[in-house]
Formats: sequence, structure tokens, C-alpha cells
Amino acid sequence: MAISLNNRKTQIHVATSDYTEQWAIFGQGALRISARELLHEMTSVEKGIKHQVKSIQEKKPGSKIPISDEMAEIFEKWRRGHK
Repeated sequence: MAISLNNRKTQIHVATSDYTEQWAIFGQGALRISARELLHEMTSVEKGIKHQVKSIQEKKPGSKIPISDEMAEIFEKWRRGHK
């Protein structure tokens, strides 16, 4: 599979901790990452995504037009159909 997918535009990475498999992968032009390295990278990426999501969720959605809280409350009541 590494041979069929490997080309100038694509770099193949294979996750394996098997030493023999790693040498076979190198011979096919692919790069290897150990199972432990893959787990560490996935954990790091997951933490980064969670941090970004939390940061976005904590931001108060801003209005394009600055209005007072009183006006925002009035508009919200109108939007909900309350007078």
C-alpha cells in the first residue's frame, strides 16, 4: 500500500513499533512513526483542539453594531415575539 500511495505529492507515514516492519517501510519510501509517538501526537492534537474550542466558546458573540445592553434586550424580546 505504501508503494501504491507514495508519489511526489504525497508522503506516507506508517505507525508501527515492529522493527522489521519499520525497515520494510523505509525500503518502500515511506516514513515511520512508532505507536507510542502516534499516541503522543494524537493526545497533543486533541488537547490543542479542546483548548481552541474552549477559547471560542468563552468568547461572547459580538454585535456588528455597538448597542447598549438595554437595546439588545429590547431587540431580543422582539425577536422572540414578546412586546
